Amino acid sequence: MRIVFIGTGEIGVPTLSALQKSEHELVGVVTQPDKPVGRSQKITAPPIKAALAGSKMSILQPARIKNPEAIDQIRALVPDVIVVTAYGQILPRAVLDIPKIANLNLHASLLPRWRGAAPIQAAIAAGDHETGVTVIYMDEGLDTGDILL
Repeated sequence: MRIVFIGTGEIGVPTLSALQKSEHELVGVVTQPDKPVGRSQKITAPPIKAALAGSKMSILQPARIKNPEAIDQIRALVPDVIVVTAYGQILPRAVLDIPKIANLNLHASLLPRWRGAAPIQAAIAAGDHETGVTVIYMDEGLDTGDILL
């Protein structure tokens, strides 16, 4: 199975690593562009790109995933499945229509509780005693797809 991984944050690195070690073919990775970080504003690669240092993996870093050029680049990878973890942008319908089988999102909360970009922080702030990870089929909403696991 051909897989494209889309993610940015450190929390996505274990998923990326598992996909690299799987029997499936990881055909490309999409992450956010390098950006200035810290007081010195040093240009820094996102954790996903840093985790791929030294590999020959195709890495796409579009400023906007809804950009037609970015969509065409993802389409050219011919994925069966797209796996998303902590990317930071909502995927447009044009991207969701690309894979032959499914778009899966690994979200760091027990959905539907704590949708959005900071579910771990939200759970801590609310005093939750239990949380987890949810795998959903993606739709155009913010963490609103059907729950798989």
